[in-house]
Amino acid sequence: MIAPLAPLLLLALSGGPACGLPPIAAGAPPWTTGETLSLDLDLFGMVKAATLELSVERPMAISGGRIVPLRARARSDPSVQKLKSLTAVGLSWVDGRTLVPERYREEADEDGVHKVSDARLTPPGPQIDIAYQVAGKDSAGHFPREGAVLDAISAVYLLRAARLAPGDRFCFDLVARGRVWRVAGVVAAKVERLDTAVGKLDTLRLDAKAHLADRPADAPSDMHVWLSTDSRRLFVAAVGDIDAGPVRAMLTGVRGGRR
Repeated sequence: MIAPLAPLLLLALSGGPACGLPPIAAGAPPWTTGETLSLDLDLFGMVKAATLELSVERPMAISGGRIVPLRARARSDPSVQKLKSLTAVGLSWVDGRTLVPERYREEADEDGVHKVSDARLTPPGPQIDIAYQVAGKDSAGHFPREGAVLDAISAVYLLRAARLAPGDRFCFDLVARGRVWRVAGVVAAKVERLDTAVGKLDTLRLDAKAHLADRPADAPSDMHVWLSTDSRRLFVAAVGDIDAGPVRAMLTGVRGGRR
């Protein structure tokens, strides 16, 4: 369950050949090393299910500062631990210039079972390979690659840094929850004001659908994401579907990383 991050992400109307990643806006990204966003995750918009933190780590010296680790930490709320006990960490290693990931790893303890998925995304090839370990047993998954590949964490940060305007479309393959999804999106026509724990914010809404790459006949998942329009381009809220049902993420705090 960095899983709720997948619901955090985007829309599909059509994914024609001209559709791809949105361009990165000029200048520095809207965060710095040390920024941490805190979010509450609610099931059905009512029951607080988990907390989530997204953090920008220090660039890796071994890469000459080129690779920036992005980290997500999720933990089930004590009120639901009898139903679902979860602690999880996700790591996305992204190129600091393009914000495209080179590797994505999720590691979780879910109801006492240790689960790992690890996708090495460079060099690009015709398929996306994911290594799994569940309760000590190894396996692998192979998924055809259609376009640019993001993961559940890097997608948040690339979209925050992107140049987006109402009506803009975007498409990419998404690695999340050990699966690969085809995602395509559009930016809603009007700016929306949301009342949040960090104040009233004007936001862009991204509306999305995602199809499983290996099960294209299945019904798509609907997703909606709100990003603030100010210089911080905060990840303010998201709603979507996961296996347990509709989930909502709401920003509750921001610390560090301010210029």
